[in-house]
Amino acid sequence: MNGNLIECISVCKHYAINNKAITALSDVSLQIRNNEMVLLKGRSGAGKSTLLYLMSGLINPTHGRVIIDGSCLSDLSEKAISNLLLNRFGFIFQNFNLLPTYTVYENIEIALVQKKMSRNTMRKSIMMLLEKFNIHNKSELFPSGLSIGQQQLVAIIRTLVKKPSVVFADEPTGSVDDETAGEIIEHLLDLKKEQEMTIVMATHGNISEKLADRTIILENGRIKE
Repeated sequence: MNGNLIECISVCKHYAINNKAITALSDVSLQIRNNEMVLLKGRSGAGKSTLLYLMSGLINPTHGRVIIDGSCLSDLSEKAISNLLLNRFGFIFQNFNLLPTYTVYENIEIALVQKKMSRNTMRKSIMMLLEKFNIHNKSELFPSGLSIGQQQLVAIIRTLVKKPSVVFADEPTGSVDDETAGEIIEHLLDLKKEQEMTIVMATHGNISEKLADRTIILENGRIKE
């Protein structure tokens, strides 16, 4: 792998919608190295989200290969993929996917249910991140009592509390104001340094390229040279 954590080789993804063939990605090849912060930039529909889903194993390519630590994802069992998603990968989605009948604390706690952690250790981990993101006073509220930006922060904390080695972020600042967006990126970069985390983030352009190690631009399902 020559130091690469993730490698996509001639990856394509096609969909059929209303009997019409749609190409989301076409012949995409790239490498992501350990402890990199990589931005995937492009307009809506460029293929950014699809590429994130492919790299994380959430969906399979129509053609081509996605390789993680030297192993092709399509060769792994469902159990092995589940293990990656549970223990190594974290995903921040565009929609927050918070459970409306669970409190903020419970929404985050659910991410740790399958971890072998004591209640005390679990609580310390959750409260530390709630304080870091300055929403520790919201822990007993339900999602309906939060602003859109606060809901996004909870979704991000739910991902980070597992201490993933790779975070795939799909427009994590798309629903928040510029100040909150800056705080989110700052926290992610701090955690990247502290935990040697790899971050692959899709954005339509509101995140400065100066914050990333590399920027990959997608256009109509292809990498724009």
